[in-house]
Amino acid sequence: MARKAQTPAAAARGAPKSVAESLALRVMAGEWPEGTTLPTEIELAEQLGVARTSVREALAGLKAKGMLASRQKAGTRVLPRAQWNMLDEDLLRWVWTGNDRADLARHLLQLRRIVEPAAAELAATFAPDAAIAVIERAYREMDAAGMDPVAYAGPDLAFHRAILAATGNPFLSSFGASIEAALRLSFDLSTRRPGAPRRSLPLHRDVLDAIWARDARRARLAMETLLGVTQANLESGLDQASS
Repeated sequence: MARKAQTPAAAARGAPKSVAESLALRVMAGEWPEGTTLPTEIELAEQLGVARTSVREALAGLKAKGMLASRQKAGTRVLPRAQWNMLDEDLLRWVWTGNDRADLARHLLQLRRIVEPAAAELAATFAPDAAIAVIERAYREMDAAGMDPVAYAGPDLAFHRAILAATGNPFLSSFGASIEAALRLSFDLSTRRPGAPRRSLPLHRDVLDAIWARDARRARLAMETLLGVTQANLESGLDQASS
């Protein structure tokens, strides 16, 4: 069943971002399937009760995210989902509200399991001491958070981003900024199991110790173990969310 589109009153709060979200949610709900041409800017402005300039800016933003494309005299059409920039923070947040949230969470973790063990290995091999110290600082903040999952989340994200940055690879560093949104979105599910953050702390310590020891193989294996436990917590969180 298609999700009900945002009301004109909700979209009319006016900023292009809210208009973009309204349009994006309608695309995701199937109102405009892949390949469909959207109504004109004038028609969309009338539907949403906003200025045409707001619609134009919103459409430009969605084009930049890979959702839409336009050709002169052919209008604006919806692109296949495979072309969407799925690591865009707004797009992730909008997709996260959909019915395929469980699949999205699993796909995000699959991505992490591909990238982060290799990043830990690279960090152990190439990271200067100052970069490893940033990882350790995040770990200590996780430890200080105790059993509070909210306080734990920020340092946990910082820990994983610091490892990506410590590789010295500019592409991985940029990737870290992109997946921060993904990590934030999945964290609430992976920590629904009581005590999950605290139980994961020794696993983070294992990763940190291996990187300090410059043991690349051990760092990779420690990260693989950590993410394996994260997946178990995620599946538990999804089970709780669906029950």
